[in-house]
Amino acid sequence: MNITLACYSLPNYFAAAQAWEDASEWVARIANTHPDFETWWTVPRGPRDDAIPLSQRGHVVAHIQKANTQMVQEFLGSAGEGSVGIHLTNAATDAEWMKRGKVSLAIHPGSGILRLRLGRIEEIYPSPTTLIWKLLQGLTSESRVTFAQTNVLQQVAGSVMTYSGDRRVFHHREYLGWMGYVHAPLSADQLPHAARLERQGRGTLILAADVLDLGDHAAVEQANRTEIGLVDLGLLPVIDSSLM
Repeated sequence: MNITLACYSLPNYFAAAQAWEDASEWVARIANTHPDFETWWTVPRGPRDDAIPLSQRGHVVAHIQKANTQMVQEFLGSAGEGSVGIHLTNAATDAEWMKRGKVSLAIHPGSGILRLRLGRIEEIYPSPTTLIWKLLQGLTSESRVTFAQTNVLQQVAGSVMTYSGDRRVFHHREYLGWMGYVHAPLSADQLPHAARLERQGRGTLILAADVLDLGDHAAVEQANRTEIGLVDLGLLPVIDSSLM
């Protein structure tokens, strides 16, 4: 099972140095969830690049500046310096990257989107639900976050499926998936099908199902009913009105 936790926040077109500071703040929010998430490196952009520890501010800033220059050259009129963001991983070598489940953290200040991807989570961590919930708690402690969702990629009956592509209810709206965050206070009476609710700042963390197995009809139905409840509350934004 592979997991993608995405957070949506207010966009900012950070300069390279500010993008480094932003990334450092994001990883600090999840550093204490598990020893695997304490230290991060940049993802090499090619065979001649090396992984750079995020702690090496000057080298990482130069890495961001180079990537942004390449983007401007390739896409004339693209956003200003630093908006390309940064792509990180919690391993410095390919062997360690494989061992830790191919974890990556993509931070894009210009669009306000952060994506944390973890592979083979049920093989590597004894309590996947607890781990992802803690990561969600840490990331959504940032006051700029307005919405978060968790996608699941899994092999079911010989086919690769995702919650977003194969199990979500509304294809014209955002989905919550396994767990996520909405920028509104909610009570159990308002969202009775959710497995767990927890206040977080001005909003609410939501665990749709204890374990979201895409092959488990009951778990998928529970997640679907949670999303239907969010639509009734006006908390799942429309992303493509042409599909309505």
